[in-house]
Amino acid sequence: MSTIPMADVAAFQILGPRRRQEDAALHVRHGRGRLLVVADGMGGEPAGDVASMSAILGFEKGFGAPPDEPEDNMRWAFRFMDGLRGALDGMAEALARGDGADGMATTLAAVWIDPDGMRWLSVGDSGIWMSHVVGEYAPTRLNGRHGEGNRVDSGLIAKAGPFRAGSLEAQFCVTEIDLHPGPLDVSPGRLIFVGSDGMDVLEHVGTRGGWMQRGQARMPAEWRQAFYDMNPKDFLAHVESVLTAGAAADNTTAIALRTLGGRNKWAGEYVPVSDAPDREVLGSVSA
Repeated sequence: MSTIPMADVAAFQILGPRRRQEDAALHVRHGRGRLLVVADGMGGEPAGDVASMSAILGFEKGFGAPPDEPEDNMRWAFRFMDGLRGALDGMAEALARGDGADGMATTLAAVWIDPDGMRWLSVGDSGIWMSHVVGEYAPTRLNGRHGEGNRVDSGLIAKAGPFRAGSLEAQFCVTEIDLHPGPLDVSPGRLIFVGSDGMDVLEHVGTRGGWMQRGQARMPAEWRQAFYDMNPKDFLAHVESVLTAGAAADNTTAIALRTLGGRNKWAGEYVPVSDAPDREVLGSVSA
């Protein structure tokens, strides 16, 4: 079990080349841990912004506030599934109020991190990454990449009438759930970030300014430093600068968290983020 603090967190959101923001995200502190949630409303479907905001707020409500005392993995699995049920209920309620639209859909990636490690659930193609302790290597994507074609059936969908998928009929649908009730041990000094698929372009080989450069055996120096020792706020500022300089292909939203401690050659220069709120919500629909 790890014993590292988990307080160093930041979030950002850009519009990119899109006309409206359809991502939503939140991070909230509960006791010794943090819940990070990102949802990417599906732009090919109606009311993606409503779908994503309803999903993150519903997930937060269903997930609840974990107690400080340890819980077993089965309870964590139920907690994440309660969060997913809350996300679906939130979307259905928005639809019933007339706030959403028939067929609205979103992805969802949720991570819980505390001194015992990290746990997650994801639906769709929003990503969860973790850096290596040694800064020579690109971060590892931890969750599945569902629905490369941005299909509705790779995320959460809410419809006014029954949704049919084979023999299943429901007012909502979820497919390809990636659930890791964990905990995955996290060593000091790791950078963990959750993001909508606008982040994906940065790991495509050859993307100008991205962390995977064609013909290079190592990442560019600025990315090695970003993954290895930047605090989350500076890391996301670097991400934003690359995306706004031309790499952005979509709305992009991300939350980053750096586990404190560790020994590296930049340890003396690392400056933790000290002004992170206990709860922050990002998105175009009022929370």
